[in-house]
Amino acid sequence: MKKGLLKWLGLFMSAALVLGCTGCGSSSAPADSGNEAPITESEDNGTPVEEDDAQASGEKVTITLWSQFSDPNSTDGNYVAFYNALESIKTDMPDVEVVHEGTESESYKVKLKTAMAGNELPDVFFNWGAGTMKPYVDAGLVLPLDEYMTDDIKGRILGGTLDNFIFDGNTYGYPYSVAVASLYVNTELFEQNNVKVPETYAELLEAVDAFKSAGITPISLGEKDLWPGLMIYGIHAIRMAGATDFNAALNGTASFNTPELVEAAKLVQELAARGGFGESAMGTSEDDAVAAFKQGKAAMMFMGSWLNGDCEADDAAVKGKINVIKFPAVDGGKGTEDEFHGGSGETFLVSSGTEYPAEAAAVAQYICEKMSKDQYLAGSGMPAWEADMGNTSDVNRLSQEIASLTADATGYVYWLDSLTGGAKADTIMDEIAKLIDGSVTPEDFCINLQTLNE
Repeated sequence: MKKGLLKWLGLFMSAALVLGCTGCGSSSAPADSGNEAPITESEDNGTPVEEDDAQASGEKVTITLWSQFSDPNSTDGNYVAFYNALESIKTDMPDVEVVHEGTESESYKVKLKTAMAGNELPDVFFNWGAGTMKPYVDAGLVLPLDEYMTDDIKGRILGGTLDNFIFDGNTYGYPYSVAVASLYVNTELFEQNNVKVPETYAELLEAVDAFKSAGITPISLGEKDLWPGLMIYGIHAIRMAGATDFNAALNGTASFNTPELVEAAKLVQELAARGGFGESAMGTSEDDAVAAFKQGKAAMMFMGSWLNGDCEADDAAVKGKINVIKFPAVDGGKGTEDEFHGGSGETFLVSSGTEYPAEAAAVAQYICEKMSKDQYLAGSGMPAWEADMGNTSDVNRLSQEIASLTADATGYVYWLDSLTGGAKADTIMDEIAKLIDGSVTPEDFCINLQTLNE
């Protein structure tokens, strides 16, 4: 993530914490696709919408939309923000009818691969950036959005948040969030069991041992879905190798087979072997892992900021009892506790085969900008667009804690599967699962990953 974004985040977070409100830039008001001119521009956000024959005849343009937001009743802040956008777009873009299909995350990935192979993508679809997006770009399946990005729109997008959506100078997606992973701790369990909230990695291991002895899952992990293991290995690799070197290994310009990354793998395997993830992490889904944490059955969880809404939901037994802390630094590691796992890398892409490219681009832009504000207010990450946030005193307190934690961030490594994408991401996930279940040595783990760079 660029220094411009880091600097802005620090300023924004400080203001949000100290003043309780922000007031930067124009609001995320909608595009108005009126019929009085070939191209109309909203008074508030300047979204261009080209008139076509369907609009001229008074017909609605139908835009098909796919996402991984499958549950409209979810308390996850990203889900809340997405469904808010779906509802408000009905009024704010009256000449467009958005037909949405939501599919659960892992099934959604399979659905996308099938649609990509058959060139049957919808007009607009949720996807991840970087390596995950690249195959769509290389195959010419997604539309560059540069011609639809007015100077006004560009001016509202925060610096560095487009990085994972740009290929060969063309921009294919708008950002909507800056998500950061932190260590969530159940302070009630720590107090009841007289365990110190860890400030060092040694203290983290002491906490793991104490909770295991008490019959409490130390760190909730849903490794049945594979991707959670990416996060727990990712933060260990960041702590041992540092963000710069680990990013280089992930993009293929440096080796995975280094002493630092071997040591990171050892730490993860040792953590699993000593019961750090409970007795059944490999058979536990991510949904069940989150549910267990919400119910107060686990002491810690390392997860992205989308967990904030779940922790503070009315049905959460842990509401008001969770704090977020930096994952501790490791003695001898190159990384520091001010390097974070996360960044900006989720978006909505427009199919190059859409019948209505301008309208589809406007829908993608509207949803991303609207979600940017609402997901922050719902407590699921930092915004990627400038907006008048109004009174933020009621913003999820965990989001405010994360704002404070990341104010002095010095580096980021985005989610490993999104950075690498495709078969490379699948291999990394599979190898991490083997690392956690003990079926591969740390040395062979790193050798196996390095074959991906050769």
